[in-house]
Amino acid sequence: MAVDDRRAARTVREPPSVVVRCAGHAARVLRDLRAGLEEEGVPVRVEHGPPGDAVTLAFGAAQASSLDVGIGVGAGGEVCVHHAKRPPDSPALTGTAHQARLFGHNAARLVIGIPVKTR
Repeated sequence: MAVDDRRAARTVREPPSVVVRCAGHAARVLRDLRAGLEEEGVPVRVEHGPPGDAVTLAFGAAQASSLDVGIGVGAGGEVCVHHAKRPPDSPALTGTAHQARLFGHNAARLVIGIPVKTR
């Protein structure tokens, strides 16, 4: 399997960050995700994207992230954390909006390379 080097495709220099793509307006979920990421010291960039399921949004976000980790928030409130090197249909974590802060922590931990939290 060939590995794509996505760095050449980036035309604008963005600061390193985890990308969050949101299908709808989910202010509370975004606030909790940001809090979890920032508590672990990892920057975040939010993009409001087209409608889609959380897994598809998360994979696209991971592909767009210079840190290779992305989070997708589906229109129904589902949340997904994905890594760019995983297959598109195999996310690292999936869950509900109630777990958003924990998912923010765990996305940051994937970047840092330490074990994820279970609670």
